[in-house]
Amino acid sequence: PAGNNPKERTFIGSINSRPDVRLFLVFGPDESAVADVADALAAQMPADAERIDIDSDRIRNDPALLADEASSLSLFGGARYIRLTIRREEGVAAIENLLELDSGNIVIATAGNLTKVSKLRKLAEGSKRALTHICYVPNEGEAAAAIMAAAAAEGLKLDRALAARMARYTGQDRKLAAMEVEKLALYHDSSPERPVTVT
Repeated sequence: PAGNNPKERTFIGSINSRPDVRLFLVFGPDESAVADVADALAAQMPADAERIDIDSDRIRNDPALLADEASSLSLFGGARYIRLTIRREEGVAAIENLLELDSGNIVIATAGNLTKVSKLRKLAEGSKRALTHICYVPNEGEAAAAIMAAAAAEGLKLDRALAARMARYTGQDRKLAAMEVEKLALYHDSSPERPVTVT
């Protein structure tokens, strides 16, 4: 799950501690982790918050749309946030317009592996109104450690060899690994109060 490492925890927590930030950009080669971190950011929003979904095709053709949506009030008067899916290197003008806003709704954006020369990445990393987080594919040891931590939270005791085997089996994809841990927890009827050792 998201928040297993300190950088992720700090980034996710910033959605509540940094009201000056308009854009939270999550990107990188680990698509599973990108989705997981974006979901964890969204989970910090109030349960009744209105969610608006936009993709980069729309903002490429309408550079004012993102800033307009970020400035709009919720139909129900509560919190509002935008989930932006960036498919390619596009929408730079729309992001520039967003980052000019002093206040407004939060935008949680996801993208693939934006390189250091990416205009979008440079724009976000150079702005005081944006925070970025890059998700790298973990090595087997990191993936195994994450699986052991997730298992412990479910009341499962795994040895490192089994966790490493699960990491290889799931291709070090943390969403798949989390599903496997959930299956084991259901099968063993485990919980932190009733821990079970899995061999």
